[in-house]
Amino acid sequence: MVSHRRGNRATRLVAWPVKMRESMLRLKMSRVAGLVFCACLGAQAAFAQLPEGPYVTPDGRVTLAGEFSATAGPHDTTAFFNYNDYNHDALRTVRVRLLGEWRLTSQFAFLGELRSENNDHLEAAALYLRWRPWAGHEFDVQAGRIPPVIGAYARHAYGRDNLVIGTPLAYQYLTSLRPDALPATYDDVLRMRARGWRPSFPIGSQSIEPGVSLVSAFRWDTGVETHWQNGFLDLSAALTRGSPAVPVVRETNSGLEWSGRVALTRIPGLTIGFSAARGDWIEDSVLNLLNPSQRTSSSQTIIGSDFEYGRSGFLMRAEWLKAVFDLPIATATPTATSLGSSSGFVEARYRWTPRWQTAARVERLDFTSLPSTLNPSVRLPWDAPVVRVEGVVGYRALRNLELRGGWQYDWRDGGRVTERGYPTGQVLYWF
Repeated sequence: MVSHRRGNRATRLVAWPVKMRESMLRLKMSRVAGLVFCACLGAQAAFAQLPEGPYVTPDGRVTLAGEFSATAGPHDTTAFFNYNDYNHDALRTVRVRLLGEWRLTSQFAFLGELRSENNDHLEAAALYLRWRPWAGHEFDVQAGRIPPVIGAYARHAYGRDNLVIGTPLAYQYLTSLRPDALPATYDDVLRMRARGWRPSFPIGSQSIEPGVSLVSAFRWDTGVETHWQNGFLDLSAALTRGSPAVPVVRETNSGLEWSGRVALTRIPGLTIGFSAARGDWIEDSVLNLLNPSQRTSSSQTIIGSDFEYGRSGFLMRAEWLKAVFDLPIATATPTATSLGSSSGFVEARYRWTPRWQTAARVERLDFTSLPSTLNPSVRLPWDAPVVRVEGVVGYRALRNLELRGGWQYDWRDGGRVTERGYPTGQVLYWF
């Protein structure tokens, strides 16, 4: 430990690098704070002429809403803790969303979302037809690119519904698994620990692509979903093309995904949910390179539970997910294995005043172990476990304009960089 008291020259030389790191950290924090402060100063001038709520046509049949978010954090080219499946850093993102609903009749409506992230391209993130056959019952059928059923976070992933700035590990952190490339040995898997941002395997595609998270929060699947709510009971079920980790628009394999969720809201402000899903996650293009007997091990199974309680200015959420990836390994014995992983988080927000709020999240991501081919007695988690904590302070500058500043810290049991902190700032606007 370096003493803060005056000492000899050797002591001062040891303390100098620490002081330099502290100075660099203060500089980064000041830049983020400056960004938020400048946004605050110009908030009313910049947004005074923008709409304060959704646009509704005079006949009430068309509704348009939108959201803009800009997140600023330090440039990360070594740790990649916040890299996502869009090849973007979740803490350095500018996102624009336009949401719409067109009511064709009292029973049918088209709903959709156009999204652009970091000005890459414009994507139809959601596009589906909703049918409500009975006006007096909370029952509907949706077909197209539909909202996810698994877990609860995907319905709170954007804007002010996300209590902090970052995304939970289960929905964002990239594991080393890829749907278009497969390992030949256990060692191929272990060599890719903590390299989900750029994994590679000998069988299948040799292009540079990111791995997958346990559940994709930002890509919606294609299929049919039913939803029914009656009093305290809420039920959802879906049949789609992909899997929780690999939702698709165009079919990449011959399998289908079944998913469902049941939620109970018996006590006001309290919701408890349970969900499960199973679907094929590996592409046919790489499965066709294997022996026919190995092609059946390509499913992802996931179970989860979620919790939410809100009262007055306090809101608390928690979620736990367990995912199992069936993985064919060409030269291993047996030739198929199941790679397990689990993740959980607890988060809370408190509104001190109508304008000020604080929020925090604590979470962990774990993986089951695999034996080394060279030394079977040595077992390692197939990917590096991760722990993350994050805190945020938010200020509501206008009714629909929020400014946030916070700090995230990550620890990882593997990789070139095992821990790193990220000061962050964010501007949110919605109508």
